[in-house]
Amino acid sequence: MTDYIRSSIAAMRGYVPGFQPDPSENYLKLNSNESPYPPSPRVREVLRRTAYEDLRIYPDPVSLDLRQRLGALYGFSPDQIICGNGSDEILNIIARTFAGPGEAIGFHEPTFPLYRVLATINGNEIVSSAVREPYDKPSLPPENAKVFFLANPNSPVGFGYSRTLVTEMARKTRGIFVVDEAYVEFAAENALSLVREMENVVVVRTVSKSYSLAGVRLGYAIAHEKWIAEMLKVKDPFNVTRLTQAIVAAALEDQEYFREKIREVVDTRDWFFGEAKALGYRMVSSRANFLFPQPPRKGRGKTFFEALFRRKILTRYYDEEGLRDGVRLTIGTREEMEKVLKVFREILPEFS
Repeated sequence: MTDYIRSSIAAMRGYVPGFQPDPSENYLKLNSNESPYPPSPRVREVLRRTAYEDLRIYPDPVSLDLRQRLGALYGFSPDQIICGNGSDEILNIIARTFAGPGEAIGFHEPTFPLYRVLATINGNEIVSSAVREPYDKPSLPPENAKVFFLANPNSPVGFGYSRTLVTEMARKTRGIFVVDEAYVEFAAENALSLVREMENVVVVRTVSKSYSLAGVRLGYAIAHEKWIAEMLKVKDPFNVTRLTQAIVAAALEDQEYFREKIREVVDTRDWFFGEAKALGYRMVSSRANFLFPQPPRKGRGKTFFEALFRRKILTRYYDEEGLRDGVRLTIGTREEMEKVLKVFREILPEFS
């Protein structure tokens, strides 16, 4: 079989999504950074009004209405925005547009594992560097990187870099500097202004977490219009469905609901952070909708994951350098996180 498969694909480890249990198993599902709240009620109205006959017609291939709405929301021209089937597709489009086979793609680790997967599929040289606690002194992007991906806030740990530090990295990057802001709505700073200040900056976002729309798959990038024009050549022809375009448009209209749910997640995150830290768990300050709790004793992340799993709390464990001491834990509702805290208390003696 391997005679038919590219050697790099046969050798690579593909991206592994978080475990998706059957709903009947009654897990407290905190492993995929989904919002604990439903989308805006306006989304329900769109679904009620949608005529099923319309589904026979292709969607707008360039999602122009959505690009106009996003542009109005953030102060950019639609020509500076591209929409995709989740931010995963946007990252793929960026890699394919700006870095040819053999050219370098860079990133810090730990980070979103998809960067490495995309670079491998694309036949790129991979240039990565490690960042470790307290996560405040990242190395500068390598000079040969045609594309450098910076997850900010970081995934899967949750820490964030200041706008000042991001600006410094962008200015010293010779290639395309991608700020992956999948979780930025839960943070206090963002890099959108850098798109106006520096030609090489591309900001990537998603509606999956902050708008409670992980199931409809919509991501987007904001960048200089000349880069967007090139990226539009690379994307799949009809990459965003009619339903997705209509649903996201409705959600974007309801900014009051959006801000209310963001505030609830952030308040719950900060409360849980303090409570878990007071118990003795090692905690990394997070700017996302998740935390990375670690038991008092180092090297117990997998056992910690298993202890939570046995109690029907589903988290994400990464068997990778720099991540084996803890688990990634999505922030649920206050009621859900009180249940998690109770379990944290119960199992603490196992890890002290």
